[in-house]
Amino acid sequence: MKFKQKIANIATTQKAKFISLLILLIIFFLGGNNLSLEAEETPREKAESCMDFLNYEEAVHYYTQAIEDNPDQKDLRVSQGYAYFRLGKYEDAVKVLKEELALFPDNLNAFILLSYVYFNKEKLKEAENICQEFSTILKKAVREEAKKKGLDFSRQEDRKEFESNYEYFVDKVRNNNPNFSLPYFILGFYHKKSRNFEKAAENFNLAIQRGYNPVECTVQLIDIELIREEWQEALTKSQNTIQTEGSKSKFYFLMGYAYYHLGEIEKALYCFENAFKLKPHIVETTKNLAKIYYNQEEFKKATNLLKKILSLVPYDYEAKFLLERASREKSVQRKENKPKLTKDIVNKVNLEYKYVFHTDINRVINIMNESALTLVRSGQLSKATKLIRNFIEINDLSPDLNYNLAHFYNMQNDLGKALKYAWRATELRKNLRDAFDLVGNIFFKIQDYQSSLQAYRKVINIDPRDAMGYYNLGCVYYAMEDFDEAEKRWKDAIRFEKGIKKIKEKDKISDDELDISLIVFKPAVSLKAHKSLARFYLNQNLMEKALEHFKKTIELAPADPEPYYELGKIYQVKKDINNAIYYFEKYLYLGRKKEIEVKELLKTLKEKKEDGHSKF
Repeated sequence: MKFKQKIANIATTQKAKFISLLILLIIFFLGGNNLSLEAEETPREKAESCMDFLNYEEAVHYYTQAIEDNPDQKDLRVSQGYAYFRLGKYEDAVKVLKEELALFPDNLNAFILLSYVYFNKEKLKEAENICQEFSTILKKAVREEAKKKGLDFSRQEDRKEFESNYEYFVDKVRNNNPNFSLPYFILGFYHKKSRNFEKAAENFNLAIQRGYNPVECTVQLIDIELIREEWQEALTKSQNTIQTEGSKSKFYFLMGYAYYHLGEIEKALYCFENAFKLKPHIVETTKNLAKIYYNQEEFKKATNLLKKILSLVPYDYEAKFLLERASREKSVQRKENKPKLTKDIVNKVNLEYKYVFHTDINRVINIMNESALTLVRSGQLSKATKLIRNFIEINDLSPDLNYNLAHFYNMQNDLGKALKYAWRATELRKNLRDAFDLVGNIFFKIQDYQSSLQAYRKVINIDPRDAMGYYNLGCVYYAMEDFDEAEKRWKDAIRFEKGIKKIKEKDKISDDELDISLIVFKPAVSLKAHKSLARFYLNQNLMEKALEHFKKTIELAPADPEPYYELGKIYQVKKDINNAIYYFEKYLYLGRKKEIEVKELLKTLKEKKEDGHSKF
């Protein structure tokens, strides 16, 4: 199957500026010291540059300088607190945020970030307390906004106007706080966990109203009905939301969960299958499908799904346990002991906290990509992976970075994460052919041939002349034992091949080049296709066709020993001693893997020839 390395398109900038920023980031990431930015930059500006490029240690250092220079400047400690949070220094983050609130009790940004830090530390009660304080301070801020507009609260008519236009004034405050809606989501989640469902629903609806992700809020609202075991109400809410928000994996997931508890197994399966199609990297969806099949004693289907899970996540012990039982077709007789469906995707919440960049985001993305590729070339794949992953945690909107991260994980055979980021790349750019190719590659590896087929068909839809796409389709059809289609697609690959390129790695990256890839030249697709067709015909005992395609592979790759061995074997079967000897000798010259076998064959063939036979 194809393996590609693709990089993000590099925006055209002044070369000197680009190179200097790239060198600066590499030094930042590798922990270099003695950094120097432009002399006119203030400590705060230096800190903000460091933050944009994920160099949080240096950012903390410069924010400390900025605070010492101007201790009464608002928001400095908030930014420093975020840097501490990104470093995993939660206690330090809490400390500086509390210092900020001691100095600026009305700082909504500090309240929001502090609640976010507590939530991520799983201190829900502390997070709830901060969110309640946020609500109190917000009311004061909204009143101040109204006063700016000339409202006098001593007058009854102005108070009425304020109440009727309350959300208008809230929006004025919200414009200065990109994470304004976050406390309401946290409050909703806290009350849901505390089973105070009315308060939970109220806050989730407020979160939607004030700008939080409506899908994530609605998922929580549906979950409230599931916790109450109001299955039909959960279904109705899910179906209505699909009408307004579109088909989302989590909605189908929760519908499947509800249908299962209503005993409507076929509908449950249908919903989970749709959830899988929309987000195939969410293992819990596949596991629930496997559990349903297992509980229905359809062990073969359950086994196939569980094997796919373990290909993506090798250390999923629940899947291992179920696979062992399903493989032995050992069911659970007592209803209470049957494997239960889960909905952990609802409770494992990744809060959406928006970081505001001070540097042009496209430039940051380009430099991140360049730095990661530089690290890969120097053999530091894990550092490259960490760099891009950390960036995507704060901004996941670049299809190219998601695609590259998927490739890094694929290189490390971490297929679950590779699929996650490759799929995200396809969501962000619907016509990103290489991302669909990688998705198809991953599905092929885990033997999910139907999903692989769909991904490669998408590649062909995007580019109907993509030779490698046809070759990959042929490989999938062959694995599915649809040999006629495999043959057609390999022939299509040869037909659409635009040219032949030798396998060659680029030795040096020119200073003048901005478009850099790890592998510049790839093997000709027609070489792969001819070789696959040759093996296919050989398996069908179609010797003449096999000969034709093995000879084509020699034309395309004269140094590849494999076709010489296969041709020698074919001519041996055809009892053509001279040609068999010729190809076996060429094989020995080029390859050594089957040296002992080939030497024995040559010895026998030459003895036959000495006896005066050119044919057996």
